[in-house]
Amino acid sequence: MSVDDLAAVPRAVETTSRRLLVTEKDADGFYRPVGFLGATVDVTSVEYTFDYLRSAVERAGFRPFLGFVDTGRTYRSEGLFPLFAERIMDPRRPEHPVFLASLDLTDDATPLEVLARSGGQRAGDGIMLLPEPAVDASGRTHCHFLVHGIRYLADAEPLLTRLRVGDRLVLRSEPENNTNPRALVVVESSGQKLGYVPDALLDYAHSVRERALTVVRVNGPEVGVRLRLLVRLDGHLYGSEVPFSGPAWQTMTDDRS
Repeated sequence: MSVDDLAAVPRAVETTSRRLLVTEKDADGFYRPVGFLGATVDVTSVEYTFDYLRSAVERAGFRPFLGFVDTGRTYRSEGLFPLFAERIMDPRRPEHPVFLASLDLTDDATPLEVLARSGGQRAGDGIMLLPEPAVDASGRTHCHFLVHGIRYLADAEPLLTRLRVGDRLVLRSEPENNTNPRALVVVESSGQKLGYVPDALLDYAHSVRERALTVVRVNGPEVGVRLRLLVRLDGHLYGSEVPFSGPAWQTMTDDRS
């Protein structure tokens, strides 16, 4: 089950689990997968976990996060780990309702819902979180994400002011992109660029068939450029195209590794 589905799950039912992908910006400006932040929820409690990806630990120059120095264990906590809790806006702040609205969330949103929608980014440390896409038994899939790279596209700002909730957008391959030939650019109806799919979601987005990309929320400049455009990708996955699965996504504690 995806974080995106949490609001639809009755709180007093069976145990449910969900997780977020934790990424970190490298020296080249790419957000590389580092680990998974998970939560197991039952009627009375929540247990949070954090695991490193083997591919991250074995990457040249890898440095563990503060508070997670033992790369070979699963970290567990009844409360959200400080590294991630400090990325959630204090509900007592007067701008908190505006912040939640900018993410298309209500005041009963859980910490992982907020992190999944906002990315939990802070200036200086390069850490960003992304939701694990939802996939049902028939292969139908969806995922919310904030469009990246808007600040680097001079023509994007006036286009944003014309977008409305429910507008359909398109993903277009950009093989001529010198930074990342696998980049997927988000374009509006006239074909003009609005931004990009986050790096760590590219494998998933490329795999989605019968794609439908929809505007969920368009925010003004007062929320900051990172939160300007929230979209939802819908479609189908077939066969073994399971998001965040396979050897590259094994954790250090995965029994299959």
